[in-house]
Amino acid sequence: MSKEECKQADWYLKGVEDATQGYPLDRVIEHGKACARVNIVPDMKEYREGHGKGARLYCVPEKGYSEGRKGAAYNNICPTELEPAFLRAYGDGQELYRIQQNIDRMLSEINSSQSQIDSNYSEISRLKYEIVNSNDEQDRRYKMRRIDDLERDIHRLGLNADSAARELELFKNDYRIVEAKHRRMGYQ
Repeated sequence: MSKEECKQADWYLKGVEDATQGYPLDRVIEHGKACARVNIVPDMKEYREGHGKGARLYCVPEKGYSEGRKGAAYNNICPTELEPAFLRAYGDGQELYRIQQNIDRMLSEINSSQSQIDSNYSEISRLKYEIVNSNDEQDRRYKMRRIDDLERDIHRLGLNADSAARELELFKNDYRIVEAKHRRMGYQ
């Protein structure tokens, strides 16, 4: 919080705001440290009441699902009676988040393999040019062995990319299935 925010703070509303963003009650400690610069102490009673109100607004299944889907952390702020439904939805959202993480990982692996393949082909082209223009037999043999190594690497990278592409399709299918299930459950 800035000095101005500390001076104008409505601690009840600050508690509501923090809870609706998923922050735990002890977030007020950070506000207290920030406001100590201007000799302002948070009103704990007001903040706690506001936080309780905000937690009730935050701890609904729709928000749990949304937070889980984003991969956001849950800070155990839900009242006991609201927590089971919130956590069920949060877990469902996390399921999609994990699948999306796997999709992203496979895409990254495919792109990385393809980039390395392209780089290897460029190096092979350069080496072939140098072989043609070299008079040193030992240098030419070294470059031919290097080309062989690069071609083996290209083959290995191609197999890795193909495997990742197959996994990617499986994860995309899982995502569609889970997303459709969640839609039937009323999340979207």
